[in-house]
Amino acid sequence: MANFIEEVDEEVRRDRLEKAWKRWSPYAIGLVILLLAGVAGHQVWKTWQSEKAAAAGAAFTAALNQAQAGKPADAAKAFADMAASGKDGYALLARFQQAAVLIEAKDMPGAIAAYDAIAADSGINQRFRDLANYLAAFHGFDTLGAEGVRKHVAAIPGDSPWYANGRELQALAELKAGNRDAARQQLTALADDPLVPAGLRGRAAELLAALGGPVQ
Repeated sequence: MANFIEEVDEEVRRDRLEKAWKRWSPYAIGLVILLLAGVAGHQVWKTWQSEKAAAAGAAFTAALNQAQAGKPADAAKAFADMAASGKDGYALLARFQQAAVLIEAKDMPGAIAAYDAIAADSGINQRFRDLANYLAAFHGFDTLGAEGVRKHVAAIPGDSPWYANGRELQALAELKAGNRDAARQQLTALADDPLVPAGLRGRAAELLAALGGPVQ
C-alpha cells in the first residue's frame, strides 16, 4: 500500500510539473530568447560603434593629410562632410578644423561663419560654443571691427574659461577703433578681478598704465 501511495504521489507531482511547464515554458523560453538577443545586440552595437569610430578617425586623418599637403579647400570640404555626418566627437572636431583650414585658405568670412555655426548650435556643450565665439573674435579681429568683436565676446558668459581672454581681446579692439575709454574700462575690470589669471591681469595692468591708468 505504501508503495502504491508513493507511486500515486509521484504521478501527481509529475502531472503538476508537466502542467506548470506547459503553462510557463513559453514565458521562460521567451525570457531566455530576450536575454540572448540583448547580449547579441549589445555585441553588434559595440562592433558597429567601433567600426564607426575607426571610419571617422580614418576620414579625419585623411582630411588632415589634405590640409598638410597644401590643399586647404579640399580639406575644408572633407571636414564639412564629416561635420554633417553626425554629432559625435569627430564631427565636432571636424567643424573646428574646417574653420582652421578656411583660415589657412585665406577665407576669413567662411571661417567666421563656421565658428558662428558652432556657437549657435544648442546641441553642443556650452564651453565649445564659447570657444567658437572667442576664436571668431580672435581670427576676425582685423575684419570684424570693434562692434563685431564686442558681439562675439558678449556671448561668452562670465563663468567661461574664455571670458577673460575675450575681454582682453575686446579691450584691444576698442583701442584699435579709437575707443580709448571703453578700452580702459575693460582693462580696469580685468586688472581688478582676482579670478583672472595672473599673467593676463598683469598685461591688463601694464596696458592700462600706458593708457593713463584706471577709469575713475
